[in-house]
Formats: sequence, C-alpha cells, structure tokens
Amino acid sequence: MTDPLRMDFVDAVCGKEIYNFFNNRVIEHTNSTGADAATMEWSEGDTVQYAAPNGVLAPNVRGIYEIVTRKPIARVLVTERVPGGQLRTQLACMRACTQPFIGRVGRQRLRNPYDRIPTTYCGPFADEKAFDTWCLARVTALRGPFVRLKWQWLMRREKRNPPGAFVLTHGDLSPRNIIVQDGVITVIIDWETSGFYPEYAEYAFAMMLSHGHEKWWTPVLKEVLQPCSKQRLEFTRLFEDRGW
Repeated sequence: MTDPLRMDFVDAVCGKEIYNFFNNRVIEHTNSTGADAATMEWSEGDTVQYAAPNGVLAPNVRGIYEIVTRKPIARVLVTERVPGGQLRTQLACMRACTQPFIGRVGRQRLRNPYDRIPTTYCGPFADEKAFDTWCLARVTALRGPFVRLKWQWLMRREKRNPPGAFVLTHGDLSPRNIIVQDGVITVIIDWETSGFYPEYAEYAFAMMLSHGHEKWWTPVLKEVLQPCSKQRLEFTRLFEDRGW
C-alpha cells in the first residue's frame, strides 16, 4: 500500500487512464453519475464550468480538489461525461459564447499561449488595443525595436473595424484533446490555454502555435475554423517563445 505521505503524483488518482499528455491525465471512474477525473487549474475549471451549460462539450464540472500530502501534489477536477456531437457544431457553440474583454471567466488572467516551456500568464485585457500593445511589447523583447515598428504599422491595417467579439477559444484543438466514442465527440479536454480572445485567435493558434499536429489534422482545422489573414498568422508566430 502506498504511504499517503510519500505518494507520487501519478498515484494521487487511481483508475483506468484514458488520456495522458505530459502528466495531464484523464482517469475513468464509473459510478452512479459516470464521473471522470482530470488535472486542471482553478481558472481553467471556471472556463469549463462556463462552457458546458452553453452547449460546448466541455467536461461537466462536479468539483475541483487539491490532493495534499506534506505539500500539494495534484489538483483533480471531477466531471461527468456528456452526450456526443460534431466538431463544427461545437465550434459554433464556442463562438456564440462571448465576453467584453480578453481573459478568462470573471476577468481572470490567461495562461500565456505564446510561451512553450515556462508556465507564464498574461492579461486580462480590457480591449483588443491593449492586447495588441502587449503583443508588440513581446515583439520588441524577442525581435528588437525595428521589427516592432514594422509590425506596429502592419497591425494598424489588421485592426478589425468595427471591433468584433471576444469569443470562447480552446487554444489547443489537437486530436489528442478531442475524445471520440462511436463516431461522435464525447468531450473536449485540456482547456489549459483557453479563454476569450478575438475571433481570429483559434485559427491563428492552431496554425502557428500547435506544432505537434498530425499532417492529416491541419486540413480538417482549415475546413472547420474561420480563417484569418496571412499577416495575422505571421504576427502570431513572430512572438512565440519556444524556450530553446
């Protein structure tokens, strides 16, 4: 029997593992409510809890718990499984979920999607201008002031007029994050980089920041996501920090 005071992260929750990506795990545990467990941040849980009642096949949250031995070693989200659906329908539901700011539910900060290795945060941002200003500051830090001047001019041309909505964005629509059973999606998981972003963000993140996509998946995303301009894609790639 595992000593509870010497428990390892992987022993914190036991059951049939149906998903594991760098220790972000989904554990199946069948009971009277059909609940599953997954690891998740608090603000990520808030986003999921917001999404599920709005028709999005996000996990239906029952609770979030800290597992503590001598120190916290894991955070567990308990959810219920949900009926199946199609990806195009799910994206439409997500785009119907809007907020007047860029951030997470309740104006919480975002997990920074542009930093690959370190876990960093950004926002919330009151509007798109504030978000673009933050992005341009990253360009200065990573590429230098002259590159910033070029893109500052180009981004003025990209400004949406009138400004569009800030829509619910998953941020990592990889096949590994879409669980399918009997030909339909049963749940979309790993909302780690989710939040409310400009409408172009889901496509830009998928095309430029998700480097682990299988070759067959990119054409699928191009078919179901609303595209953005080539300049916006290049701008998104410009200030990504891969950490190496």
